[in-house]
Amino acid sequence: MFWGYGSLESPVWLVGMEEGFRSINAESDKKMLERQFLLPTVNGMFDASRPISRDVCDLTNLSPFLPNAKIQPTWKFPITLYLFLQSGRILNENEILDFQRSILADGGKNEVATVELMSLPSPGISSWLYSDIPGFETRKSYFKTYRKSRVQGLKELVQKYSPRLVIFYSLTYLREWTEVIGEMPEEITHQMYFSKTDKTAFCIIPQPQYLPHAYERLYKFADIIKKKLI
Repeated sequence: MFWGYGSLESPVWLVGMEEGFRSINAESDKKMLERQFLLPTVNGMFDASRPISRDVCDLTNLSPFLPNAKIQPTWKFPITLYLFLQSGRILNENEILDFQRSILADGGKNEVATVELMSLPSPGISSWLYSDIPGFETRKSYFKTYRKSRVQGLKELVQKYSPRLVIFYSLTYLREWTEVIGEMPEEITHQMYFSKTDKTAFCIIPQPQYLPHAYERLYKFADIIKKKLI
């Protein structure tokens, strides 16, 4: 029942497929995850209020929230979209990084939460650390078993907490995002989608490495949807 970092009360959620982390080796990764799974959560969320406790600041999962963190590449694109919508201007990389280090997923500041469709962290799609657990033999079997309940759970969380803005990142899971929204979103610009209910606006954007001229196209998309957010 783990969902992510920050607070579900936050008005903005960044939603991805699964949590990644920097791998060391299989044995060290498993030891780290054993500690990771013991982190205290509220409604499935770990409050990454700053400063991160010394007891857990060595966990690679929490490294993006430390003062010396580097930009987390999967969050950079959705953070850029959010900050552009908020400020109306193009931001530099230092501003994006500062937001990640000091505000993202901080339950006290309660601005932006990070949420994952699937609950098990993984260093990447080519790595799977849970094959010795029945039902988790492969990523495919895990996804097949839990996809439906997690999609429904995420949909219920959106309905319960009514965030003002949800930014899904990854087109690979467009079907899952559409199920959470409850309708097929409109393709505003190529590979970027938008939908809005009475309470929540939804954006779906790809990972930038798969999109030529990614940031130019992101700003164009943002300029169009700004009017729809009012």
